[in-house]
Amino acid sequence: MNNNIRALVVTYNRKDYLAECIKAILNQTIPVEKLYIIDNNSNDGTQEYVESLLNKESKIKYIRLDKNLGGAGGFYEGIKAITKDTNDGIVWLMDDDTIATDYTVEEFLNSKKVVEDNFSFIASTVVGENNEAMNVPVISNETDENGYKNWYKLLDHNMVKIKNATFVSLFIKIEAIKSVGLPRKDYFIWGDDTEYTQRLVTKYGPAYLSGKSRVVHKRKNARTLSLLEEEIPGRIKLYLYYYRNMLTNLSLYESKKAVMKKTVRIVIESYQLLFKRNVSYRVKKFSVMHKAVWAYYFK
Repeated sequence: MNNNIRALVVTYNRKDYLAECIKAILNQTIPVEKLYIIDNNSNDGTQEYVESLLNKESKIKYIRLDKNLGGAGGFYEGIKAITKDTNDGIVWLMDDDTIATDYTVEEFLNSKKVVEDNFSFIASTVVGENNEAMNVPVISNETDENGYKNWYKLLDHNMVKIKNATFVSLFIKIEAIKSVGLPRKDYFIWGDDTEYTQRLVTKYGPAYLSGKSRVVHKRKNARTLSLLEEEIPGRIKLYLYYYRNMLTNLSLYESKKAVMKKTVRIVIESYQLLFKRNVSYRVKKFSVMHKAVWAYYFK
């Protein structure tokens, strides 16, 4: 059965995760049409591994980037490549540490039947390795004419309407992509998925979470992002993108008041961080928060 579903995986220096991710995609009860692998210039043997698969698996298309463009740049390049190759169908995208069940595609198609063609994307339910909740999307705040929120109306089909989601197993209509354009590669990491999914909902059509289309996200730290709790020195600098992109998204989809409120909160929290006990790399974290605010206002 061919449903013109093209899987897209962005990878960087996680060959073992990638191998498991690829295997899960190719083991679907309903096969994908093609698997695009975008390699952000890995140096851990990923290139050699994927190239060893190309003669065995004709479905794989491997694109190696000249430099690491981050998750945002990787998804930008991958979606651009797919939409050049086809004008219709579905893009199923994910990071390399996303492991599908055998039925992830099949259950997406069951959910798709419920809403017929009236959707921009459908997100899988994401859990961690211990079945803990992860990458939970924001529920839609749309209302019916009587003023009540209507996100729950498809609960009997194990679906809810959502406002935005992360790039951890999303099924996006190519027609919707062509309507709203590509993700923002300038985000580099974090927040690009929030912006893009909210753009899809705002400018194209509704989105849903499928309770039965499920994946496991093997991120080492299953907690929500927190600079205060971050213990890996090399990751601290990446929070510049986290805060900058957060402010950008608020400016695009909320209000100037929301941006100012968040800016004040970031600055206050940066000074509180200096005086909290048991906080590692406090000066570096303080600096990143202020650089992020500067990057947003003086971009």
